Amino acid sequence: MISYLPLNCLKRLKKRAKFILSLGILIDLLSLPSDKKKHFMNKIFYFCICIGFTFLISCNDNNKNQPKLDQQQFTNMLIDIHIVDGTLSSKNIYRTGKNYRPSYYYNSIYKKYDLTRNQFDSCVAFYSNNTKNFTVLYDKVIDSLNRLETKYRIQVKNDRMERDTVNLWNKKAHWRVPKRDKNTLDFAIPISQKGLYTISALIKIFNDDQTDKPKIEAYFWKKDSLGEEFKVSFMPLPIIKEMKFKKYEAQMEYPDSTYTELRGNLFAGENDLTEFTQHFEVKDIMIFNPQIRPDSVLIIKELEEKEKMELQRLR
Repeated sequence: MISYLPLNCLKRLKKRAKFILSLGILIDLLSLPSDKKKHFMNKIFYFCICIGFTFLISCNDNNKNQPKLDQQQFTNMLIDIHIVDGTLSSKNIYRTGKNYRPSYYYNSIYKKYDLTRNQFDSCVAFYSNNTKNFTVLYDKVIDSLNRLETKYRIQVKNDRMERDTVNLWNKKAHWRVPKRDKNTLDFAIPISQKGLYTISALIKIFNDDQTDKPKIEAYFWKKDSLGEEFKVSFMPLPIIKEMKFKKYEAQMEYPDSTYTELRGNLFAGENDLTEFTQHFEVKDIMIFNPQIRPDSVLIIKELEEKEKMELQRLR
């Protein structure tokens, strides 16, 4: 749910958390549209009843009413509630029809923490009894929401970069070896654009894989007029043998325009034997240069077509 949460929702969540900590809520309330004031007032009214009930009960015997959730669990639950609250307040949520059931989202949170509504009210009563601790608790909630907002901003930035970047990898982006495919993760990509070239992939190695010192290898390649080959290599990137996906990224600046290809292998090894077991998975493969944009690729293709047409005309 977090990855699809709009940025304005995260801001709204943080504000709402701060509202509960101060009487300044009235000032913010005045700035809201009329249709939202009623919604906010209902929530504030309910929360105030809970707090009032807290002090009436907890003053009698606080130690006998230990909450079902410890402080960390209760903090996590409040974060989830604010996320749902912000999501339902978003303009992107469809609010009419049979599918709009706010209770479903909140009930899913009660189910997640194995809690009833009354038990949640008891938790609120218990922890809000100590104003200082409750303030610290909500500081943690706000800090978590800040972290979510930062994570979301980074994700949006990365998504935009991927959309605006041309992937030079010309094979399929997901490989499973040996279940479905053979190890053909070597590549030779024609290049001519200056800039920083990046090779990126998510890789997972299974326990029965026998590749010796697995790594990502890459280099810029050229051949001179005498047929002699030259290459400028990336620093080899070791691949850790573990049963979970890990992101690997290698980068190197384009040496000069005489180098015509970027070559390498996304899963190389140093085995002496020609036959051995390989069992790994590679996905989300990207080879790109930020200088190469979709529009620049179109321009290059147009120039190449014009050159071909000119050659045909001269013939």
